Amino acid sequence: AICKQFNEYTKLIPLTFLLGFYVSNVVSRWWRQFECLNWPEDLLSLLCIAVRGNDERSAQIRHRVARYINATYALAWRDISDKIRSIFPSIRDIVKSGLLTENEYRLLMELNEKEECPYTRWMTPLHWVQQIMAEEVTKNDMPVTFLTNFVSELKSFRTSFRRLFCHDWVCVPLVYTQVAAIATYGFFFFALFGRQSIGGSTVDTIFPIFTVVQFLFFVGWYKVGLDLMRPFGLDDDDIELSYILERNINVSFAIVNKLQMSDPPPFEEDRFYRTNARIHLQPVSSDKLKQKNRAPKLNTYDELIDLDNSQAAPQKDGITPKMGSFMDVAEMVIKEERRSRVQNGLNRWLPAWKEDIPKEKKVFYW
Repeated sequence: AICKQFNEYTKLIPLTFLLGFYVSNVVSRWWRQFECLNWPEDLLSLLCIAVRGNDERSAQIRHRVARYINATYALAWRDISDKIRSIFPSIRDIVKSGLLTENEYRLLMELNEKEECPYTRWMTPLHWVQQIMAEEVTKNDMPVTFLTNFVSELKSFRTSFRRLFCHDWVCVPLVYTQVAAIATYGFFFFALFGRQSIGGSTVDTIFPIFTVVQFLFFVGWYKVGLDLMRPFGLDDDDIELSYILERNINVSFAIVNKLQMSDPPPFEEDRFYRTNARIHLQPVSSDKLKQKNRAPKLNTYDELIDLDNSQAAPQKDGITPKMGSFMDVAEMVIKEERRSRVQNGLNRWLPAWKEDIPKEKKVFYW
């Protein structure tokens, strides 16, 4: 009796609903945090348009801005990621990496120690970038439109860091995690007693296979939610912020120091210049040379074409076309079935005044 009663208890726990809502919320939150990771290409592309000279002063400005952007990455991400914290345990380690100078480090620490400037350490390099660009507008008469676009992109850049801090600060409520844990383990506590087969009419299974499988599914589902709660941890499945930081540093300095300093190649006539030739792309693999990209067709296109072909080229009595393979036979059978179905439908719904037309000429053209 107690086994049957415990089995009824398992039906009262909405475990699928609780875990589904919990895990879907955690996964969507995990993906939103990944989308908050910004990349320096867009901001530095606007910088290269605004400061596009190849002289020494312009190159220094672009390099400074790129270095301040990378310093912002290090300052902000070390507060939310254990991997970045292990690379930069202190601000002095950022100076050792070359992203900050001694003078900039001293100024940064002085501003952070003041009571009127709290919580501004990671955004201080971005403010230096604003001041550099404003000074460039004043001295070199840079168009204000370029500055407006750059500041707008810089705002989005700063907002992404702030959203990361908000996600790290406000987590999924702990009480909901506790409810999901109690529901999961409570369900299988009652299932441990309630899934025993004690009736004489049923087979007494020694090992509860499906209960164990259900346990693996639900507990694994719950563990997925726990593992994705902190995407910037030290687990192997967490987001590799250390790789992203290294990649952003290399790409940013390559843009401002290499790409911007090199001139584009001169114009050369190619095969498409002053011609209207269509481009036909063919696969390189020899197994797919017969494949061609075709335009999309309507669902009834093949059926109507079959009708036209059947009227234009009727078959002789007693003669069947030769088939190369079984697939050709199957394809012909399918097409013949489609043709007869469409023909029967047309004969049924044609107006009565067309009944005098011979049957072989009753073809409806769309």
